[in-house]
Amino acid sequence: MSYISEQKHKEGYGIYGFRFQDAFPNNVTNIFSLGKEEKMPGAEYHWHGLKRKDVDTYVFKYTLSGSGSLDLEGKSYSLKAGEAFFVEIPSDHRYYFPKDSEGWEFIFITLVGREAAECWRFMKEQSGPVLKVPPDSKLIQLLLKIYQDTSDQKITDAYHASAKAYEFIMECYRFIKNIESTEGFSLQITKALSYIQTHYSKPITLDEIAAVSGFSRYYFIKQFQHQLNMTPMQYLTKIRIQKAAELLRSTTSSVTDIADIVGYANANYFNKVFRKAVGVSAGAFRDSKDVVPIDHLIID
Repeated sequence: MSYISEQKHKEGYGIYGFRFQDAFPNNVTNIFSLGKEEKMPGAEYHWHGLKRKDVDTYVFKYTLSGSGSLDLEGKSYSLKAGEAFFVEIPSDHRYYFPKDSEGWEFIFITLVGREAAECWRFMKEQSGPVLKVPPDSKLIQLLLKIYQDTSDQKITDAYHASAKAYEFIMECYRFIKNIESTEGFSLQITKALSYIQTHYSKPITLDEIAAVSGFSRYYFIKQFQHQLNMTPMQYLTKIRIQKAAELLRSTTSSVTDIADIVGYANANYFNKVFRKAVGVSAGAFRDSKDVVPIDHLIID
């Protein structure tokens, strides 16, 4: 058995601590903590790597929107949307919410175990303390999925949590090995992608997405199409349909509920969009035995 202690700040955010009765050897990798938070101006947030109670842990933190700061080895780094860092505890570093930041939304995972230590050393050697990671990369999508599974209480024991920890580490290695081919998005478009990835369940508009990027509506659409070969709203639809497909396969929620979860107030319209994107209705997709590939959607 296991227990998960949870601290929720507001809807969609929370911190989970993993403590298991089934004792593993110290070298076995597992999740120590996991969270998604948002800091607003005036908030106090500061962690020093030599003043923490947890030891022999490794923190991976990814900025979804806004900006934070990291001081490490005599250098200061601004952590913008689409950037991550991986640090060892204890070590001489600190990360914090700077006073001049307009906000900082991030997701993090803290790991323990020998493989986590080896992964930290490898990433430090290959990429340095801060790396750019597109929000639609498999690494960040996996991290968001682990967080959602934890929030939904699907990770129920030490063995399942350990499997997720190893999966995350392997995806870190995979990302680093292919990092040259993933550095293709500008900071402005990365901000927009992060916004879509974290707000697809809400009725967001093109104007809102463009505002996040800092570009005008017209220039944003032009740049988005140039960098992703699709419009912003096509990308939003793709993300919503991919999330819906995951829920149809992994839950027993009704099609109506899933439509609402992924940002469609009208279930009939959702079904129409799903059928056009995937080729079958949501119900037929759930009942079919073959997984329909949906990595590439062509949507008018």
